[in-house]
Amino acid sequence: MKRRAQSGFTLIEVVVALALLAAMLGMAWQGLSFVLRGWDTGAEAGHRTADQRLAQNFLRRELMELFPMRWKDPMMLKFAFQGERNTLKFVSSRPAGLSAGGLALVGLAVEPDGPRRKNLVMRRALPDKEAKDFAPLEKAEGVILYPDIDSVTFDYFGAESDLADPRWSAEWTYANRIPVLVRLKVKATDGTEQPEFIARIVLGQEAGCLESSFQRTCMPRTQ
Repeated sequence: MKRRAQSGFTLIEVVVALALLAAMLGMAWQGLSFVLRGWDTGAEAGHRTADQRLAQNFLRRELMELFPMRWKDPMMLKFAFQGERNTLKFVSSRPAGLSAGGLALVGLAVEPDGPRRKNLVMRRALPDKEAKDFAPLEKAEGVILYPDIDSVTFDYFGAESDLADPRWSAEWTYANRIPVLVRLKVKATDGTEQPEFIARIVLGQEAGCLESSFQRTCMPRTQ
């Protein structure tokens, strides 16, 4: 008995102990990996939510400063506002750059960023002196508002005239008016839809001015 006690562990006992230790380390590593993945996912979701709120606040500020600029067309009243299902273009009273003054053309559209990635991009440019469209935006540098998205849809709430009832529409086709509300829906690449964003457009009395080659008349209009 004394000789056997001094002989130590057998090979089988060592192997069994190492196997148990490996199994315990494996379970501990799996638990740690799960916690780390959960932490990374939560942090990524938090950063994404924060980025979305910053983008929404920035876009809301732009729309709140929308300016009812008219294209240089003496034959008809046509505001510089182009609202389509997947793109939005308007004029902001905020300048296009730090060193620039005056108004700025603003464009929002989904643009590809590689073979599978798409972003919602904002472009801002100075309007031409004889501006008739949003052509200067084509050469402007883009800023990513919403990265890594699948699609973006815009909806517009307003009326055709002061006598018509306002309603939501996928496109804004009334060239002589500005919508009251703009709604934005963003769909992520994983198929989830982000909470919709609605911005109210407030215009002053100047937006109610109608002009032609013969006269100019203004009336109060609250939106």
